[in-house]
Amino acid sequence: MYTMAEVRQHNKRDDCWMVIANKVYNVTRYMDFHPGGKAQLMRAAGKDGTKLFYETHAWVNPDSILGPCLVGFVPSSDPASLGK
Repeated sequence: MYTMAEVRQHNKRDDCWMVIANKVYNVTRYMDFHPGGKAQLMRAAGKDGTKLFYETHAWVNPDSILGPCLVGFVPSSDPASLGK
């Protein structure tokens, strides 16, 4: 279990984590393979990217693509994640 404060520390291209639906993904190794490019992934670096993910990938199950990148979870009650 991670906190959003911990996730926010991983906000660089060579150390990039993001949260999608309370799941924490280390997408660092996925950077070179993302069809939209590194800049698109960096929009959610160290943040909760749930809204952004589903706005651009409404038809995609994140686990089907990012399953191997899963490193943990953030609690839905983490106050630091509200409004992020």
